Amino acid sequence: MQKYIKKGIGDWVSNNTGVVNVDNDTLEIATTQIDAYGDTVYCFVIDKGDYYEVSDDSHILFKLDPGETDADLYRTGAQVAIGAGFNFDEDSCEIFVEVDKENLAQAIIRLAQLQVAISYLG
Repeated sequence: MQKYIKKGIGDWVSNNTGVVNVDNDTLEIATTQIDAYGDTVYCFVIDKGDYYEVSDDSHILFKLDPGETDADLYRTGAQVAIGAGFNFDEDSCEIFVEVDKENLAQAIIRLAQLQVAISYLG
């Protein structure tokens, strides 16, 4: 039964994840995660040659506060991202991580989950 459930979960996630080529080096991933606003969570994967960058493309914090008026929200979002093992670009407010191909799927899932958590800060 355990193998059946694990396979079913994997199949469901695979069947309900959308992947679109944005350009030659970038993929947009529509994950199975839903944020606090009921919207699909997206991740972006950029092929950097020797590694991949998995990013929110600055979307989650911009979505919560497009005018960047809540410094505490941005500071907390950055702390949560860094605490979860991600990088945070203070200039663009982008959350990202650099990984090899072996860890790509895990990084996408972890970033999607992180974006869901951060969405509840707003």
